[in-house]
Amino acid sequence: MKILLLMKTVPDTTNAKIDPETNNLIRDGIKTIINPSDLCGLKFALNISEQVEEDVQIDVLTMGPPSAEKFLRDCIQMGAEEAYLLEGLEFKGSDTIATSYALAEAAKSICDYDIIFTGDQTTDGDTGQVGPQIAERLGMNQVTYLCDINYRDGEFEVKRNIGTGVETIKLSTPFVATALKGSVNKPSKFALNRDEIAKEKEIHVLTASSLGLDPDKLGQKGSLTIVKDLSAPRKSEAGNIIDTGSAKGNIKEVIKILEDKKVLV
Repeated sequence: MKILLLMKTVPDTTNAKIDPETNNLIRDGIKTIINPSDLCGLKFALNISEQVEEDVQIDVLTMGPPSAEKFLRDCIQMGAEEAYLLEGLEFKGSDTIATSYALAEAAKSICDYDIIFTGDQTTDGDTGQVGPQIAERLGMNQVTYLCDINYRDGEFEVKRNIGTGVETIKLSTPFVATALKGSVNKPSKFALNRDEIAKEKEIHVLTASSLGLDPDKLGQKGSLTIVKDLSAPRKSEAGNIIDTGSAKGNIKEVIKILEDKKVLV
């Protein structure tokens, strides 16, 4: 069985700030990390490798700058076998349409994967569109909001967190699954003692020309959407807690507040 993890490097937005004048993310001093939900996808892939009764190879693919190599090696240290870096200035400014085109073509060039994992959303774009688009482009089944997956009797039992509950479905390969952030513990870099393997492993570099990609479908030229504005969410006013010690007293206090604000006359 062959499994592919689609990984993206993103700015750590835990303490990110928005420039009030430009409405752009202030990237100075912000470190780069692996998108958290992508790591959940890797953990699910590792779990599957322990459940199925056949050899499992887990590969990882990312589209990004040469500096992304470090994070590919982190994934190898966590348990991935082969790593692929799709890089080039042609991909700069890609929206989800252009991104899914490039990644789908790259994945197709490597091999016919049984399962492709990716995160449900990235912390920078937060669209949740790339995984489903890749499934559509490759003609694979898809399952989103994945919070658990197990292999039983020749098929996969998958649980989806749909907000109002958990949906359980069964499906067979091939399929694309988008892992929900926080749904499973992230894999450890140190549990498998793969430090030397990660350091010495060859990173396979892919380019637009080596894949024969259509330049009109890449980067800003191939993007159908444009981000016109970015802003921080408005801060809402803190509410007041009314507790006079009795229900009748609370009601009187609420009525007084509404009358003072001219809501009740």
